[in-house]
Amino acid sequence: MREDQYILTRERAQKYVNQLMEDVPYNINIIDKDGTIIASGDPDRVGDFHFSGKKAFDRKAKVLVYTDRNGERQGANEPVTIRGEMICVVGISGKPEEVQNYTKLLSSMIKLLIEQEIDALLSMQKKQDDEKFMNDLIQNTQGIYGEDIRELASDKYHIDLTKTLTVILSREAEHLMRLAKLLNLTTFNYQNYTLVLLNTHAVSRKQIEEQLHGSVWVESGQNIAEILTNIQQTLTYFSLLQLENNQPIFVKDHPFYLFNPEIFKKDEVLFERVDQLDDELVATLAIFIKHNLDTRATSEELFIHRNTVNYRLEKIHRHTQLNPRKIIDLFVLLVYLGYKIKPNTPH
Repeated sequence: MREDQYILTRERAQKYVNQLMEDVPYNINIIDKDGTIIASGDPDRVGDFHFSGKKAFDRKAKVLVYTDRNGERQGANEPVTIRGEMICVVGISGKPEEVQNYTKLLSSMIKLLIEQEIDALLSMQKKQDDEKFMNDLIQNTQGIYGEDIRELASDKYHIDLTKTLTVILSREAEHLMRLAKLLNLTTFNYQNYTLVLLNTHAVSRKQIEEQLHGSVWVESGQNIAEILTNIQQTLTYFSLLQLENNQPIFVKDHPFYLFNPEIFKKDEVLFERVDQLDDELVATLAIFIKHNLDTRATSEELFIHRNTVNYRLEKIHRHTQLNPRKIIDLFVLLVYLGYKIKPNTPH
């Protein structure tokens, strides 16, 4: 919808009349460009032709009626003009000298109500357009974008889809607002996150680190779907290992984005054993990995004895047939724990 496409419906007009008549001791009419009363405090007048209202529309000026004649009633009729476009005429029945000031006030009030509605509709349309654009990008798993979407990206979002792209994502929208405002970027919704998309050359790592604070995830590439998969994978393992993420995290600085489940063969029997590990064992294993297999550091963070850590690691070994102290087994455990806590989407 564009501003010049706005049409005042009878339902909206009547809603305005009902709202305004609570404070005005006169009957109010709203008249369209054809001179038809589309809303009124007097239901019997809806649909009638309003002569002076039509005159006001044609002249684009206030029309006062001093006597009841030829179907006209005493009153004042004031055009409602928004951004150069006449939307309707508001009329009040009564002695012109008494009601003409009311019509000017009501015209301003209706103008304000309509402008608020237009802004809300335009905002909703923009949000829908933004969501469709982002969904089209995400669903294109090959990262080969057609001419139409490339033109849209360039014209509306100032993004060149043929160049390297950077996605910056955060659960907290306010974390991105400073950079978005600085670079005039659109913010998009993605699942429970907010993200900005821009060409990599438009922002440096230093700028990101200076402008962004809190939990923010940064990844670059030419395939949006792949970029988001890499971020999701990194999010998963940061959550699993309880790693600090209170500053921008650059995905390429960490190996977790390489743990794409699609490239690993999944042994369902083995996975079932890992999946049955209780939360206590999973937490112990995660902290053990986080501290580079240091049982002392693990026991200190968990506030338990080192023997308890060793007991739990051995319990994991017995239950899964995978030994957390052996690098290959530990790697499999890490990948399968990623499956366990990330069925489809990030937490």
